[in-house]
Amino acid sequence: MFAYTSVARRAFAAATTTLLAALFGVASAGTSAAARPAVPEGSLYETVSAAILRRVHVSHAQATAAGRHSRVRVQRQAGDWAFGSAVLTAPARPDQYPIGRMFLAHRTGSGWQASLDGTTEFTALARRAPATIVSAGERRVLGRATGTLRSTADTTYNTGLRLPFTLGQSWRYTGGPHGWSGTDTPYSSIDLNGGDYRVLAAGGGNAYLMCDGSGSGQYGGWVRVYHGSGYTTDYYHLWSPVDYNGASVTEGTFLGNTGTDVSCGGNALYRHVHWAILKGEAHTSWVTRSAGGWVFLNGSEPYAGSALHGSKVVNAGNQPADVGGLLYNYGALDFDQGIVDANDDTSINKRSGPGTGYPIVGSVADGTTVTISCWRNGTSLTGRWGASAVWDKLTDGTWVSDAFVYTGMSTVGPNC
Repeated sequence: MFAYTSVARRAFAAATTTLLAALFGVASAGTSAAARPAVPEGSLYETVSAAILRRVHVSHAQATAAGRHSRVRVQRQAGDWAFGSAVLTAPARPDQYPIGRMFLAHRTGSGWQASLDGTTEFTALARRAPATIVSAGERRVLGRATGTLRSTADTTYNTGLRLPFTLGQSWRYTGGPHGWSGTDTPYSSIDLNGGDYRVLAAGGGNAYLMCDGSGSGQYGGWVRVYHGSGYTTDYYHLWSPVDYNGASVTEGTFLGNTGTDVSCGGNALYRHVHWAILKGEAHTSWVTRSAGGWVFLNGSEPYAGSALHGSKVVNAGNQPADVGGLLYNYGALDFDQGIVDANDDTSINKRSGPGTGYPIVGSVADGTTVTISCWRNGTSLTGRWGASAVWDKLTDGTWVSDAFVYTGMSTVGPNC
């Protein structure tokens, strides 16, 4: 069972305002994301730089005063078309992180026209761009305008992702839910370190090297993977990242090594990966979302918090050092599965029908992953996530109360 928390329902507009204030120390301009001024004539670099500044509603002068600079990385160019990443760097200090999007640009008689992914303009350009610039797979993943996410990201807090390291390893949970820039909201990021230091794709998708440190002489940076579900994941502070340039990657593909790189901004006092999640084009909260068999929860402050696997609780380090509990990578939770949460008991009962009036026919241990075939309303029970009358029919024909199963959504599968 899953109840949507007030933290998880934060309005995007409020989160955006907080992020802008944290990053720039200025209020967001009144220009809406849909009302984009005409792109001025000029070089490709200048046009794309202007586009990323408009996206965050700040002027060139405001960005410069805040110690932030545009960095445009053209990954492909042919004739009058260009594609790549646009990043607004940040100072290398706490609570400062870069902002980046993919761009698509087309040159006409009036000069370059540039759009960033997640906009209707980008979608329109992507339909016209040659396959050598934007592949068919990229059109499907990047060519969705804001508000047109696929159903997976809209209907479940189960991300369908693993943790970003080898299955069966345990990495240290050094930083609980916190903002992409640290103390800002939403709490879209967690910090992880340990194991063999190899950062792997948490799910399949298209991978891009957003920022490779070329402007500072360092070789490190930030990799982004756009997943077909509507979720996107960021991996920052990496050493020796692989430049996939939009290539399709599968779950578990090597992306780079944990590091302390801050060549595009931010802060890293120890070796780790700063792992963040986006829904569509905006960073979104990890709180009550699951990955790798763990459900992430808030703490009393950024970087605190915990993670749950069933009733097992692992606390984050909550300080800028390599400390914290260990998270075992159980792998991705399929969308017809749930994790038994006995609410601090050792097991839950399985019954022959959807309610406590039916005979007990077995039990299932806390933390077990179960596969659900359908559901039906029955006796209402209360578990960790609240009260629920939903009962899940498992693939072995037995029934368990959904109040004691984390699925990330209200119901799984059809009504029985």
